[in-house]
Amino acid sequence: MDESKHANLESGLEQLLESAADCLKGDLVSVALFGSAAEDRLRLRSDVNVLFILERFSQTAMDAFRDSLQFAMASLNVRVMFLLRSELPVAATLFSVKFNDIRARHRILYGPDLLSGLVIDERDLRRRLREELLNLSIRLRERYMAVSLREEQLVNVIANSAGPLRASAAALMRLKGQEVSSPRDALEQLANQMEDAAYVQAVRTISVARETTFLQPGVAGPALLQLSLLAEHLCKTLDEDAQ
Repeated sequence: MDESKHANLESGLEQLLESAADCLKGDLVSVALFGSAAEDRLRLRSDVNVLFILERFSQTAMDAFRDSLQFAMASLNVRVMFLLRSELPVAATLFSVKFNDIRARHRILYGPDLLSGLVIDERDLRRRLREELLNLSIRLRERYMAVSLREEQLVNVIANSAGPLRASAAALMRLKGQEVSSPRDALEQLANQMEDAAYVQAVRTISVARETTFLQPGVAGPALLQLSLLAEHLCKTLDEDAQ
């Protein structure tokens, strides 16, 4: 992210936090930036993901906060999750792949850090990871059949596959007991380990699609199918490791 965009993001987040603290008062426990924005690795298509942890969700307070939030959503591409403090352990269990990623990649903007100490059971992570990978493989096949004649739409699908594929790769590496610097690196490392050039190239198209919103004619369709196969392969790897 260049310096001007970084400054604009930081200024916008500061205004959002001021409004949140003013409107939500005692209901606001903690606010965390997570994902690529927390690593200063935002790309053209990246969302700015913000997690608000609350004591309670008060309609009056949230209505007062709404205008500021909607402005941040429109101007900064902010995407938010509102979670009650009491729901945090349950969310970490039910959405273990996502919260495994959040725990690894977040920056606290307000209040205490309730994320670094999250306990994510490996059995829950393995089960949820299997569901995520199978669902992704199925969904990418459907998207190919639905929009494969419109390559610009395929590029969007490929770019949007980055989050679930990379988070799944990071979770799989954790289950293997291997450390990685980021979910992006985890996916690239797993693709390289397969020693299949088609997988490696398909993973590279994700970054190109996210950074440029364009792929050369004829590239998107085969790449999308390879990403579906990759998700399927990772799911099989997960099952093999469990035996």
